[in-house]
Amino acid sequence: MGVQKPAKLKKGSKVAVISPSSNPDHVGIQMGLDLLKKMGLKVILGDTTRKLMTVRTLAADDQQRAKDFNWAFKDDSVDAVLCATGGYGSLRILDLLDFEMIKDHPKVFLGFSDITAFHVALNQLCNMVTFHGPVISIDSSKGVEDLKIERQELEIVLRQLMGLDELVEIKNPPGGMMLMTINEGKASGRLCGGNLTLVTCALGSRYEINTKGKVLMLEEIKETYYYIEAHLTQLRLTRKLDDASGIVIGEISETIKPEGPYPSVEEIVRERVGGAKKPAVWGLCCGHGKHNMLLPMNARVALDATERQIKVLERVLD
Repeated sequence: MGVQKPAKLKKGSKVAVISPSSNPDHVGIQMGLDLLKKMGLKVILGDTTRKLMTVRTLAADDQQRAKDFNWAFKDDSVDAVLCATGGYGSLRILDLLDFEMIKDHPKVFLGFSDITAFHVALNQLCNMVTFHGPVISIDSSKGVEDLKIERQELEIVLRQLMGLDELVEIKNPPGGMMLMTINEGKASGRLCGGNLTLVTCALGSRYEINTKGKVLMLEEIKETYYYIEAHLTQLRLTRKLDDASGIVIGEISETIKPEGPYPSVEEIVRERVGGAKKPAVWGLCCGHGKHNMLLPMNARVALDATERQIKVLERVLD
């Protein structure tokens, strides 16, 4: 079976907003839903978003979150599955998802952070192109300027998913970080990866990431320096960095600095990732930073680490 590309959205498309991990912020989710409607999309809420079903930090219990996820893909009237937020809980429900059914119902799937576990599973078990990018709940705790940026970038992503703006190159927006070369060279392959924690937590399971011949992207937030070093080392020991054709490091933000002397995050990444001797760059604006661009997971991309360019080599929507 070839790689399955979802149909592009259009005005009037029905999008299901589900909460397969944590509970979304009640103010932020309304901001995002209003934007979806402004773009002409018809919004339907999964029970995990519509109902107050919170269990600890989860939007609902495992069975209900899995039921919502399966429903959103099985319902042929739904054109896209959009995650309300990330947080925690995706790994808990992977065994409850019907991937045999899902692979027969390819559609736009969007989210990041804890949603990484779903991206890897859908990419590998269903051979689908999915989209690493903003969740629908906008962070209402941000200042006015950052809120404006988050709204604008969600709108840009929706325009891309509607085929109004073609995704041909992945580059940082104005005001974003400068991409920096870790190892020079060129690489190409299908894009894989996501959040460092989620990628490493699934190692040894049915959902272990396959990086062989692929361009691996990793990002992280609110972790200690030694945690980042340990998990990158785990990826070295399991040959995930060595198997990749190229490596893209996204933002590693809000790190928890250790007491006393310790290598900087930049030094850790340079030594652990650079040691794999694959073309690699640092600083793509994806994940938990100020900017969060759309990345087509499981689509073919070309990385030129010397020129610090990433190009999309194929159409990502049908």
